[in-house]
Amino acid sequence: MIRDFPARVRELVAELQSVPDLVMDSCHIGQGAARELTAEDADVIRSAMGDGAVEDVRGYLLGTDHIQVAWHLDDHSVYGEFHLKDLRNCLAGGYLPYADARLSPVEQRVMGEELKTLEEAPGSGRLTALRLRLEAECRELWFYDTNHRRLALLDLDYPSYLENLLITKGIPGWQYLFTDTDIRHREFHAIVRQLERSLDSFPDLFPHHDYSDLRERLEARL
Repeated sequence: MIRDFPARVRELVAELQSVPDLVMDSCHIGQGAARELTAEDADVIRSAMGDGAVEDVRGYLLGTDHIQVAWHLDDHSVYGEFHLKDLRNCLAGGYLPYADARLSPVEQRVMGEELKTLEEAPGSGRLTALRLRLEAECRELWFYDTNHRRLALLDLDYPSYLENLLITKGIPGWQYLFTDTDIRHREFHAIVRQLERSLDSFPDLFPHHDYSDLRERLEARL
């Protein structure tokens, strides 16, 4: 059984705080266990994501409307940030309030009519959104990066996205490891270098986690 997600977030924060030379810039994670899943909540989730979704997401609900964590090493060589909405707040919120004319017509339609923000690093120009399709169940997550004019389908569902969020601790651009975006292009050089630096450092900083899958995903894209 999946443990209470808010408790796991508190463990993440404690892990970050235990690292020498690591600075916590912000930490808003709420208190206590996840908010009770009401019958109305379950109906909304089921309507948007399908009959089996309620049990799939039950262990990944928050104790507050959102959590936010930001941190960096003293030398700023490695850093991370995420602002994650509770799934129920995501579903109840509005669609993305802006458009990007640089995207393809199909991508512009998806972005303008079907996406609601689930998680972002404020000010970074990057966010992950849940896709909601009229009269159709959908569990897709899409990653948008205004810096690189990219809107990409993620090879992750809601539970696996949150699992990877805990592992990566919000390092910039980790979502590219779960898209089909070709990050060998020169425009991604800075993102790739930051991913390499972060994943090279993580086994020493956080030795209780296995980062081999993320390393393999990065190497396969270079």
